[in-house]
Amino acid sequence: MATSDLGDVLHARGLRSTPQRRRILEAVRELGHASAEDVAEHLGAGDGSPRVDPSTVYRALAVLEEVGFVARTQLDRKVPSFHAVEHGGHLHLVCDGCGAVAEADPGPAREMAAEILSSDDFVVDTGHLALRGRCARCRDR
Repeated sequence: MATSDLGDVLHARGLRSTPQRRRILEAVRELGHASAEDVAEHLGAGDGSPRVDPSTVYRALAVLEEVGFVARTQLDRKVPSFHAVEHGGHLHLVCDGCGAVAEADPGPAREMAAEILSSDDFVVDTGHLALRGRCARCRDR
């Protein structure tokens, strides 16, 4: 969804569209996959814009997730990562060597999820699936 739609979506839910929420959404888009701390740091990088308090970032990310503009994924074992919901689902490929995060087509995961549903009556959320392993650079070391 476009940032320009954010105001309409928030107003439809009885929420306010604030400059901070718009800036935080833009920061998430610029960063790709980022923790709330990464977003707060990015916003405080000295571009002349007013500083955004980290607690504001956490609250805004929760609202943006609730209205469907960002998604939360647990890419590492410590803190959640956020990314903009711009397109269809994707897998997150997380390198255990260097920490790089790549996106991949969710097709194979959807097939696996269908098999798990059929055999175990369990629904896998492939929109928030992170697979851990080693990227080509780290694997070849």
